[in-house]
Amino acid sequence: MSDNPPRGRQCILEQARQMFFARGYHGVSVREIVQACGLSNAALYHHFGSKENLFIEVFKGHIALVIQQLRLAGEAATSCRQRLTEMTEAYAGIVLESQSELQALRRDVMAFEPDERQRLLIDAQWQIPALFETVLDEGIAAGEIGRLDAHRVSIVLTGMILSLAVRRQIEPVSESLRDDVELIMNTLFEGIRNR
Repeated sequence: MSDNPPRGRQCILEQARQMFFARGYHGVSVREIVQACGLSNAALYHHFGSKENLFIEVFKGHIALVIQQLRLAGEAATSCRQRLTEMTEAYAGIVLESQSELQALRRDVMAFEPDERQRLLIDAQWQIPALFETVLDEGIAAGEIGRLDAHRVSIVLTGMILSLAVRRQIEPVSESLRDDVELIMNTLFEGIRNR
């Protein structure tokens, strides 16, 4: 594998991702990562410059994968509400399925220098609401929903998703995930007023 630089880079990324998620940034050495790929330490430094830069690539790659999954989830839907429903269910599922990975990434980011930590977290935390914001803006432009502050609503929407996902992690629930998604969509689109 060492004679194929792109595959060597990809192997390092994949091994680092698995090891960081399993044991944390500080629980894994450069040597372990590259040995799993049959490479030398120099290969990691050649491709990434440092272990910290490798972690940043893993972190950004994870966020990019989540964004891609959300885009795909909403791709086939034809209305704003349908797109938001599919993306909401996908995001809740991702949060529930990758809880330990997300916690590992967040924990390891907190060990970075304050400036780097802030840059990584701010960048990551706005990408998902920005995706929902785009769908809301498109819904406004198409006349499907009235004028609203799509930025603020997207933050509220992601907060509702995360809150209901956390509830599922800490207490038994009888409602299906789809029921929770419908609750979110009904609250978002119809509000909580009695009719």
